[in-house]
Amino acid sequence: MNQPDAFGHDPSVRAMRQVFAAMEAAQAELLARMGIAPLEPELRAWREKALRLFEPAWPRAAAQGLVSGPEQAARLYLLALGRAMAQAGRPVPPEQLPSAPELERMLGEAAP
Repeated sequence: MNQPDAFGHDPSVRAMRQVFAAMEAAQAELLARMGIAPLEPELRAWREKALRLFEPAWPRAAAQGLVSGPEQAARLYLLALGRAMAQAGRPVPPEQLPSAPELERMLGEAAP
């Protein structure tokens, strides 16, 4: 039985879906460029660590006007993922990540 997507009409829900879609697309592109398979055993741990870095940094970056839409949120997430991968011994070449020192600073401030 198909139920209509009542939440899909809420502008805040649509905005969050756009953010998550941008994050997923950016992550998939990065992993493809690095030749990392979607079923890489370490990927789950990298993603979990990236979210722990991203979640506190995102609202702070937004409050400072550094993140105002899906693309900027995806950039912040990619930096968090890159940091998580590096901490796990799989560094991401700098040219594969966005150059955004101000977002890097937000991640550093949010680091546990």
